[in-house]
Amino acid sequence: MRNFIKEVGLVIGIEQNTTSQLEKLLSGLGGFFGISLCYLISNIYVSGPASLLIVASAGASAVLVFAVPHGALSQPWPVIGGHLVSACIGVYCQQHIADIQIAAAVAVGLAIFAMYHMRCLHPPGGATALFAVAGGDSIYSLGYAYVVFPVLLNTLALVGCGVLFNALFKWRRYPGHWFRREYAGSTSIAKRGFRHISPDIAQEDFAAALHQMNSFIDVTPDDLSELFELASRSARRRTRKPLKIQTGLCYSNAARGEQWAVREVLAIEGKRITFRTAAGKSDDVIGIDQSCSLRSFKQWARCKVIMSSGLWVPCELSND
Repeated sequence: MRNFIKEVGLVIGIEQNTTSQLEKLLSGLGGFFGISLCYLISNIYVSGPASLLIVASAGASAVLVFAVPHGALSQPWPVIGGHLVSACIGVYCQQHIADIQIAAAVAVGLAIFAMYHMRCLHPPGGATALFAVAGGDSIYSLGYAYVVFPVLLNTLALVGCGVLFNALFKWRRYPGHWFRREYAGSTSIAKRGFRHISPDIAQEDFAAALHQMNSFIDVTPDDLSELFELASRSARRRTRKPLKIQTGLCYSNAARGEQWAVREVLAIEGKRITFRTAAGKSDDVIGIDQSCSLRSFKQWARCKVIMSSGLWVPCELSND
């Protein structure tokens, strides 16, 4: 049953939780201030019912800007450009296609196509195009003014709030380029990272790998470089000395792919050790008590680990 639940979680896309409680709180507060600012600015420039003050897709954009401030889909050009081009397409389809169902489908499809080509892919843009077609008479009456009021006002307010709010926290600098520039200092992330990783891998190789995958991934080559650097630091910090095996603690073999596993020590009796596999790719042994010689376990174990925010990390890196 446990393996079945795990498989279902992977299929439906339940991701591992890697963020702290503070980060979750800040994301929520950012969304609160962002939407509040949208309403405040719209009230100044727009008069009419509440439906004309803000587009529902602004809420989705707020999630990206404040919960994923360094994501490729969250940057200013995708947010602003994605909404504007989608709004224009939505208004055009509403005015020139009589059947609302066909107009809605065409608007969203064309919006995705256009955002891709204009390098401003932003998922909430699809909702902006759809709202222009299905928003009702109050939206239809705006015509192309819908692109400016409320769409442009909302997006500028969100991006502006994203810049100001995230600037208060060093690790959340927005746009993402400012965060990476500050993180890198006078030396680029790629140069700092690959000095210790591999002289044969360059940042361009990450870009080439992303291109070969032929699918949009919400990450930039700079993000991959930074991630590789941090992972390399973690590996270098891992002790090379023989581990002291203790009951009740968990150990990893620090392997990759199918060979990776985490074992929890249940008991040590003389030269024998009883353990339980807590995580790994071989689902058939997870949760089953096993035993081996203490010497074999020491040869297998590479680092002591602990569960932190849903991930197994070396004990010295845990924030718990």
